[in-house]
Amino acid sequence: MTEKNNTQQFTLWDYTGNVQPAQIKVSILLYSEKIRNELGLHNLLGKDEFELIQNDSNAFLFGLISDQSVKAEIAWSLPFELRKRINHLDLERLSIMTIDELTEILKLKPALHRYPSQMAKYIVLASQRLKKQYQGKASKIWDAPANAAEIIHRLEEFSGIGHKKASLGVMLLVRDFGLIIPDTSSIDIAYDIHIRRIFLRSALANKDSAEEVLSAARSLHPDYPGLLTTPFWLIGRNWCHPTNPNCNECPINKGCAKKIELGKDINA
Repeated sequence: MTEKNNTQQFTLWDYTGNVQPAQIKVSILLYSEKIRNELGLHNLLGKDEFELIQNDSNAFLFGLISDQSVKAEIAWSLPFELRKRINHLDLERLSIMTIDELTEILKLKPALHRYPSQMAKYIVLASQRLKKQYQGKASKIWDAPANAAEIIHRLEEFSGIGHKKASLGVMLLVRDFGLIIPDTSSIDIAYDIHIRRIFLRSALANKDSAEEVLSAARSLHPDYPGLLTTPFWLIGRNWCHPTNPNCNECPINKGCAKKIELGKDINA
């Protein structure tokens, strides 16, 4: 069991100037409720792609690993597309593939990822770790005791999964697949490019650092910071664009500091 991070918790009112975090909290939770039926990987993916990650925990893990530097729908479709190319997702066979072999498969046009060699490495190493430590089943990563902090720690042991991906993975397991855990306060918001841009522009954060963004989200919604991931992500994708943001229609228009000159250069 890993200890919970005891880094300083920022108090929003201490550093946000004239921003109204209470109004942003109300707005983002109202927006989250409004789009509740639209949330979920099932709305991003085709039926077959979603059913694979729903029914195959290893495919879910590979999708999570792939969720980097590409659109979410591309990342989470990778396990399905990979299975089509090699006719299996057999862990025994994946674990003994060379990284170069898998890279060439991922690179076949259309390439399945922007960084095929990285993803090949992560998938081969993940397959080996699953065999060695989890009896070949990723579901054992989040088996009882189903504790968010412990699951995040286990996920972070996989190459290619940092705190951002680990927190996202647990949030998706809770939201999309019904995992019940007691400590949702341990599930952080994803340190995603859209979220970072919004936190800067709204003045919820004064600088683009993981510590400040995560701390601001914990202050905004201490019971479950990760709940804020999807609504903020959608706002970034649909309204708070790097250039020409549509502030008038943005769900958090009220309370946002609208520092639209910030965050244009966040791209990774």
